Parts: sequence; C-alpha cells; structure tokens
Amino acid sequence: MKSIYKSIIAWVMMFGFFSCGDDILDINKDPNNPGTSTPQLTLPAGQVALAVTLEADYNLMGAHLAQYWTQGPTASQFSFLEQYNITTNSYNGAWSRMYASALEDLEFVRKAAIEDGTPNYAAIAMLLQAYSFQILVDLYDQIPYTEALQGKDGLLEPKFDDGEAVYDDLIVKIDAALDMIDISSSAVTPVADDLIYGGNMRKWIAFGNTLKLKIYIRQSEARASVAQAGIQAMYDAGATFLTPGNDALVSFTPSTNNQNPLWQILNQTTFQNIVASATSVQEFINNADDRISAYYDVSPNTNTYVGLPQGTGTTSGDQFADFSAPDANTVINADADVILISGYESLFLQAEAAERGWGTGDPKSLYDQAVMASFSFHGLNGSALVSPGGNYEYDGELSTIYYQKWLAFNGKQGFEGWNEWRRTGVPDLSPSIQGQPLPNIFPLRLIWPANETATNPNVPELEALDAPVWWDKTF
Repeated sequence: MKSIYKSIIAWVMMFGFFSCGDDILDINKDPNNPGTSTPQLTLPAGQVALAVTLEADYNLMGAHLAQYWTQGPTASQFSFLEQYNITTNSYNGAWSRMYASALEDLEFVRKAAIEDGTPNYAAIAMLLQAYSFQILVDLYDQIPYTEALQGKDGLLEPKFDDGEAVYDDLIVKIDAALDMIDISSSAVTPVADDLIYGGNMRKWIAFGNTLKLKIYIRQSEARASVAQAGIQAMYDAGATFLTPGNDALVSFTPSTNNQNPLWQILNQTTFQNIVASATSVQEFINNADDRISAYYDVSPNTNTYVGLPQGTGTTSGDQFADFSAPDANTVINADADVILISGYESLFLQAEAAERGWGTGDPKSLYDQAVMASFSFHGLNGSALVSPGGNYEYDGELSTIYYQKWLAFNGKQGFEGWNEWRRTGVPDLSPSIQGQPLPNIFPLRLIWPANETATNPNVPELEALDAPVWWDKTF
C-alpha cells in the first residue's frame, strides 16, 4: 500500500506548485475520475493535495506577510510578495488545487463513504473540507460554497457565499461529522490510508473540536457574542482538544517526488530565494529565545543570526551568505512535515478562550503549556522564559498570547501567523520597504483569481488587496 500512496503524492506534485501563470486545473472538472476509485485510495490524495497547497502556496505567502521570511538578495522568485504586487494571476493554481483536487477528492470520499456505510471515512473528509473552506474564507472572504463541487451535475457557475455565512455552516458541518464518528472496535476505520492520524478517530474528534474553537476565536472581534456562546457550549459538552504530540500534520519523505513541496520548489529554483526577516530575528535575539536555532540557520559569513530588513531583497546589494535562512533541518527540508493544526496552537486557543472567560481552565497555565509546547516541538525547553521574571512571564493580557502565537508559528505555520496578525494587529509590523502598490499599508486578503473571474459571472466585484475580510476588525 505504501507504494500506492507514494504514487498519489507524485501525482499531486506532477501538477506543480507555483501559483503564478496559466491554470492547469479547472474548478468544474474532476481530474481524478472518482467513479473508478474508492474512499481508501482517494482520502490520501485529498490530504496530500491540501498539504501541498497549504505549504507551497499559503504558508509561503503567510511567512512573508507575517515577516518571518523575506526575499533573498540574490534571487527574485517571491519579490511580488514583498512588493505587495499580488494580482488575479498570483494564486490561480492554488485556487484550482483547493477546489478541483483537495475538496473534490474529499467530496468523493464523503459521498462514497456514506453510500458504503463507512461513516468514519465520511467524517474525516467532512472535517478536512471544513478546514479547507475556512482557509478559503480567510483568504477571499466570499467564496463558492453552497453551490461548489457540483460541476458534474452541470452547475458550472457557482454562486459566491458571504464568509460569515460560510463560517456559520462550517460549525454545522463539523458537528455533523463529529456525530458521525464511530469509535467502536467493529467500525470500519482507515489505517495507512489516513496520512494524518492513521484512523485514530479519537484524535479526529479532538481535531474537529480544535477546528471549531479556532473558527470561533477567529471571529472574536467581529461577533464576540457568537464566539462566546459557541465556545461555552463546547466546554459545557466536555469537548476534547488536540494536545502536544498529537499535531495534525502530513509527513513527507526524502525519496524522489515525495519530498516536502516547498523544499521541491526551492530545489527546482534556488534556496537563495528566502532569507530570515530582520523583524523576527531581532525579536528572538531580544528575548534570548532559543527557538531561533530551530527556525533559522546562522549566516555563513558571520556565524551569527542576521535578518534582512523586510522587502530589501534584490535592492540591498548584499550576498545570500550574509544572512540567516530558514533552518535546513527542520523548516525547509525534504522530509519536513506540513502542519494543519499544532498542539501548541490548540493550547493558545484554549488560553485565549479562558482569558476571555469563554472557556474553562487557568489562562496562565494554558499559556505556559502552549509556550513550552512550542519549544518542546523543536526539542527545546522554554520553562525559564515563562517562569517569574522570565521574558515570557504571563501578565494576563491577551496581547501576550497573541505575541507568543506569532513567535510559535514561525517557519511551520506561516499562513496562521498572517491570519492571527490580521485579527489582532500583534506584533506591530512596519510595511515592507518595497510595499508597492500599497505603500504604508498591508495586503489583508487575496483577490479572486483570473481563472474564476473569466469563467464565472457570479464572481463579486473585485475587492482591493487592502480590504479586510469579514472577521478582520483590526484594520
């Protein structure tokens, strides 16, 4: 079976990672011929397609916009991110992979599993669909949702639903998936064909609850009453959440065509495209934070940690070796994992819920556990920093939780780092030096891709790149 799943990974990789250029997949066509497949074969294909798009497109983008990374001085592949020159052509491929590959595969698994009487497969597919649709709302706000994934039925021009309405329905879908899960020993459950949890349905329950908590927390500034009521109901029902060591992730290997998708991009172009942002490097140095060694390599020329000011890029006249780069062993590596939700993210969400009075537990204890879990994920110990008098001692402020999330998401969850910065405004970032055509302001969304605007008359009027999505009340 392992060789089958390697072939699935290779199939997804074959379509390429780059968001730029002509589209190769049509949102209204199913490239997988699912009628000839099975849930067992299609589930890992959907999981890989989701992981590839998250890592190679959205985490890469988020890591630049959250100022973890910046364009290297001797290459130019990602200069468009530093220049805030994100257009309708920038993420065509990613949009198509999300809809025509990841979501379409997961929809086939959902339908086929219901027909086959294997609800655990259907539940996993539904939870990952909810995860994927949240990504799309967080990027675009309005998206095809209620009429999406119906191309085979002739619905080729799906309407766009408001992000707020999609969020509400995602909670309904997650609840339906959780109710569907069968943890009895007689239930048909994935094993190797579930690349994330190997069919451990208790972990999928925790994943679903953590995803719900994230969806509620994400709208904390836009609809506090909805978030509060939803979170309190979860705690009243005894919801379990992901814990450190139970991170939701997709693993890759060093073997050909099975490597981490971002590593493959840089291996095919140049690793000199990305260096450390001075914004992040200086924060770790100022706090004597050992995680800097897990996130970055030292500069070859100075043997110290050196970041490049955000957006300086090809205008600096410096050399790649003058700066730190993302760590080659843990961050950009052929067998680096792609994280969907980490255990420390779960703890930070719980800490915020508790601090707001919406969830139970001690906020300080949950915060301390979250920070230390971020350290231990990389084999480090952060207990001294959260101890009394330490640089990360908890002070009861939500902004302290936000700041620590931004630090923890470095390198591995760049997309979530950008999301949380948009929601909270923490830390206080300065725009990229090359931030045109939006000087002194930041990109706050993506705009609908050209392949969709050209074929679907229901695409809304294009929004400006600096127009906040529905839950963003900070900007």
